[in-house]
Amino acid sequence: MSELERRRARLARARLYLVCDATPGGRPLEAVLAPALRGGIDVFQLRCKDADDEAILAAAEVAREWCEVAGALFILNDRPDLVAAAGADGVHVGQDDVPVAEARRIAGPDALVGQSTHTPEQVDAGSAQADYIGVGPVHTTPTKPGRPAVGLDLVTYAARHATVPWFAIGGVDEDNLEAVMTAGANRAAVVRAIAESPDPEGAARRLGTALDTGPPNVRRPRKSSQERTREIQSTLEPLAPGERPAPLVVAVVAAVALGLVNLALAATGHSGRGGAGTLIVYCALMFAAAWGMWTRRYLAVLLFQILLAVLVVFFFLFLLRASSAGDVALSLAVIVPAGWLFWKLVRVLARLQVPPERTA
Repeated sequence: MSELERRRARLARARLYLVCDATPGGRPLEAVLAPALRGGIDVFQLRCKDADDEAILAAAEVAREWCEVAGALFILNDRPDLVAAAGADGVHVGQDDVPVAEARRIAGPDALVGQSTHTPEQVDAGSAQADYIGVGPVHTTPTKPGRPAVGLDLVTYAARHATVPWFAIGGVDEDNLEAVMTAGANRAAVVRAIAESPDPEGAARRLGTALDTGPPNVRRPRKSSQERTREIQSTLEPLAPGERPAPLVVAVVAAVALGLVNLALAATGHSGRGGAGTLIVYCALMFAAAWGMWTRRYLAVLLFQILLAVLVVFFFLFLLRASSAGDVALSLAVIVPAGWLFWKLVRVLARLQVPPERTA
């Protein structure tokens, strides 16, 4: 798994995102970030809009060290050119900053790129090109002067249409988080709710707990199938070029063996009621399945899984009617390995669906 895929996997599990500058609430960064990390924030973004490079890198050194200790992602705001020097996991850009593709090119192939979104069209565009998006500002906030609040409708739109991890942002705090979650948010990015809190650890812990449990007695809008798929895929390591996991090799060998057995039966006249023609067709299908699985064809693996499922069901029914120890032994001899192989191929099938790593 590449470094970018590992970062995407961590991002998919993230729930609470803190954004602040180098002196949150007039305090040293460490005085707020360290307890906030103990409280459970998953992502931290250093946002120093008016600072020079030297000041940004000095603050980034503090942020990077604390985020590494806590296992949190460290994101730099609006400076893809400083991502490598800062040791950040990625960069966040706004609609008026450099485009996502350009930010990715500058920050490097392993860097996460997030984007702020303020309209349904921007949510759709951000889902297509960024690794995650911020949706808001939900409420008017002094950190985004001149930016009108988008309200909760955009949160609900993102819950139904966003295909990458997304965070509701903009004036989100302990008092209004329940309404934001009811609208569909499962993740939130906060600024003042933690940065200006006299107890950053407690504030982070309470926000994180609320996000984990969800609003009481309220059914939130379901995540889109695309986002659920992306979250699952982010935990899977895509197959490397030429890689054939052991279950896939076993399936190929099993398909070839079944084909050879049926070919031998046809050649020796033991064709049963179906005749030699049926056995030959079955033999051809097994050889085709073996070739398809060896060349890592998704459909071939899926069809072989269906065959395994049919075998398991057939011999389970046979087991229920077994009248001798031999019948029981035969049934178990098929059910156990076929069931095991079916289960192992589920992950192989999922890895075959992991999309190639994006470069733009």
